[in-house]
Amino acid sequence: MIAAGTGAEVTGLDISADQLEKARAAAAEAGLEIRFDEGDAPALPYEDASFDAVVSAFGMIFAPDHQRAADELTRVAKPGARVAITSWPNDAWAQLGARLRPDYEGIDARPWSEEPYVRGLLPGFELELGRGESTIAAESPEALWDLLAASVPPLKIWLETVDDAERESARTQYMALFDGARLVREYVLITGTRR
Repeated sequence: MIAAGTGAEVTGLDISADQLEKARAAAAEAGLEIRFDEGDAPALPYEDASFDAVVSAFGMIFAPDHQRAADELTRVAKPGARVAITSWPNDAWAQLGARLRPDYEGIDARPWSEEPYVRGLLPGFELELGRGESTIAAESPEALWDLLAASVPPLKIWLETVDDAERESARTQYMALFDGARLVREYVLITGTRR
């Protein structure tokens, strides 16, 4: 939405119809013209060299086939296009998720935080990797858990498949990672330019 606010022509894409509805509502409330499409990172519904910039905020890293998603990003980026991708490192949150759901559709986003791995996926880009900090807060630890359980797609989908006892065990283990009513995580920021 920041880019649209500067006058840029913006297209948003998500695999989740629910997330797209939220994004459309937020754009409408802000008075912004943004095109939103339902689609998947490994099969982008766009022509080759369609975009001057491609941004993925904790999205494409969850595609089961990392190389296919990276190839699609490369395909739709014009020569000289800028790219920005955010990724989660192999921190306590990611490690807990891997322990609780080791076979979750083969999705492991953690390698996207490793520089040699990312460079291997995106050889068509001049890349830089940096770090930042993300804080998600709510009015209470319970409210924060409810927010995350309902809005973090891999967690939400997995929780829908388990029984009450497993769901409660997961809640207890995830909430142990909270700092009061806050979840603070470092993230990796991948930026670059298409050759």
